[in-house]
Amino acid sequence: MRESFSKTKLGAILLVVLALVGACKTDPDSILGHGMHDENELVAKYDTAFTIEAFSVSDDSLILQNGSDVLIGASYSPVWGGATYNLVVQLLSLRTTDTAYHSGFLTSNFRVDSVVLKLPYSTFYPQHQRMDGRALTFSLYEVTEDLVDGTGYDSAYSSNYQVDYNPVPLSGPITVYPRPYDTLTDTVDGVATTTVPPLHVKLDNRFGTQLLNYVLAMSSSEQEDISALPNYFKGLYLKVDPCNSEGESIVFSVSNLYAEGACITVYFDGNGTSTSYQNFILGPLRFTQVIRDRERSVDQLYKNQMDNQMDTASGNQRLYIEGSGGSRVRFRIPKFPSEINGDKIVINQAVIVLKNVDEGKESDIGYPEQLQCFIYHNRGTESDLPDASDPGGLYDEGTGEYRLNVTRYFQRLAYLNTVDTANGKYYQDYVDISPVSDDRYEKPTRVVLYGPRAAKDPMQMEIIYTIVNDTLNR
Repeated sequence: MRESFSKTKLGAILLVVLALVGACKTDPDSILGHGMHDENELVAKYDTAFTIEAFSVSDDSLILQNGSDVLIGASYSPVWGGATYNLVVQLLSLRTTDTAYHSGFLTSNFRVDSVVLKLPYSTFYPQHQRMDGRALTFSLYEVTEDLVDGTGYDSAYSSNYQVDYNPVPLSGPITVYPRPYDTLTDTVDGVATTTVPPLHVKLDNRFGTQLLNYVLAMSSSEQEDISALPNYFKGLYLKVDPCNSEGESIVFSVSNLYAEGACITVYFDGNGTSTSYQNFILGPLRFTQVIRDRERSVDQLYKNQMDNQMDTASGNQRLYIEGSGGSRVRFRIPKFPSEINGDKIVINQAVIVLKNVDEGKESDIGYPEQLQCFIYHNRGTESDLPDASDPGGLYDEGTGEYRLNVTRYFQRLAYLNTVDTANGKYYQDYVDISPVSDDRYEKPTRVVLYGPRAAKDPMQMEIIYTIVNDTLNR
């Protein structure tokens, strides 16, 4: 009985499988939507012939406060001119043990032995070993305004904000030679670990004396408070000197100052018998200040766009995008959707294509890894396109181009312009393009792109859409 039952069951299963296989012979896409609309009234189109207005605008009020990375350094380019990346930061006092504010005995007759600034750098530009050991010159100044914290749109400090400071330097000018390609290998419990040693900079002893005098002036409760020092010393301004050639450019980023150990250590003799030390942490409140000298650029197309913001003809040949408070691209298709054949459409795909002018060439500073589209309202307030979940925009080194997805944005723009015209005026028809997220805020990457009237590889929109030629009521 068991054998007869098993054969019967197996036969039934085989019949079901054969039925399913037979059903799968029909391509499911061939019947998707079948019968929902008269196919004679659907006309598919592909087009790239759109009138595009595009130009570059300055991005130099970009909020860079409290980013995970800060930039320090100087660069020069014949296209972009000169730029220095400077650091404004609070100092926090740090207890070195559970019971001692400093490691040793501090009295009013202390003597400073040395003062050392430690900066653990991470990413660096140019991204090749020829930059190893290039000179970087900077000075330190005391900030004279109260630094205030903020988040998001409430942040007080942007890339071009000039903080108030005492023009008499605390230390400097100081010339250092960063070597981010140097490594140290240490073995602990048989495990070898290779690290890049931080940049160590010797500062003026008088600055260390000033900091320790603040410690002596603190009350016992203030010495328990790591954030008490800004009541005495508002902040530190590290200002970098410009460089004069591409061969002198050097910029590096310092990641997460507070967590990674960026600090100033003051070594002192407090009791006449041994050396003690006190650490002052470069605190979490910080921002990168970018000083750009665009007059040093020899690229007249770039200078024209930076000098004549919103000139819709200025970007016809070239467009310019640079991160960390540089420039971004603004564009629109003013006659969309009247330039396409029909006013009732479904957009299947719309992509903005931008070609790198310097395709195939090595870039010292680096090209942005990805570009993004967004709608800019005012300083600190922007909004995503409906396509933000699938933005595209990754740089293709093989083709030298960026392809940004704007399908849903232009579908909505078509709807508002042709169906919901009453609300169309409330939908911004200018779109901005910049490096995405961290590339925009914390990296100096940059790229020159062909404009929409360039003879070669112009900026364009590739669109696939379907015209619906029916008489359905709107």
